Amino acid sequence: MFVTNADRVKWYRVRMPSAAEPVSRRARPAKAPLSRQSILEAAVALIRENGVDAVSLRHVAARVETGPASLYAYFGNRDILLEHVLDAAYAEVSLVDATDDGHDWRDALAGTIVHTIETLETYPGLGTIALGSIPVLPGALRLAEHELALMEAGGVPADRAALAVDLIAQFAASTAVERTVRLNRGDIGDDREHVRAAYDGADPDRFPHVARSASLLTGPDDAARRDFAIDVLLAGIERSGERVRDA
Repeated sequence: MFVTNADRVKWYRVRMPSAAEPVSRRARPAKAPLSRQSILEAAVALIRENGVDAVSLRHVAARVETGPASLYAYFGNRDILLEHVLDAAYAEVSLVDATDDGHDWRDALAGTIVHTIETLETYPGLGTIALGSIPVLPGALRLAEHELALMEAGGVPADRAALAVDLIAQFAASTAVERTVRLNRGDIGDDREHVRAAYDGADPDRFPHVARSASLLTGPDDAARRDFAIDVLLAGIERSGERVRDA
């Protein structure tokens, strides 16, 4: 029986199993282009999940599906990246305005400080970056501009206001860091009870004032301590301006 080439091809197609169709790369979703914003967003997400100390360029690069070396074209090193994350946080702070007469500048400044602390607390450990750097990026300048304008409305001399901006930044960062450290240790309720017991048990002969004030020293919660510190801070800023005017 004579078999033609056409018959051979037909037999081959029937008898041989078909190979799996290769997946075209073009069928896969396109990877988002790398950018400064995408890198910042990845760093922010990692900080909120794991805190600043757990974030490295390798982790950030993995989140944006690239190699660590690719990030250096956008941020020279980890410290620079974290400074930009800090500035992004400052840019999120809700600014509280004073009225046109400027009489409630202290309330507006106090509210802005509270918002700064609360914003930093959403980025666990980021306050340590604020304590170790001099902010010069737009988010920080926006915050400083607002604080200076409020203090000008309150009659605080420019040189005192400039010092106050630095002091406010330190206070906001250190307050956020304190809360982060305590949360990481799990010091929420048990720690307060431990401290209260220690103060209650203080030897009244050696520490009479501590023993008498045990409940006062350990009673206020974080918000009360924060608000008292802000009141003292702003009162000091205001009085320093008065001393300059009286001199």
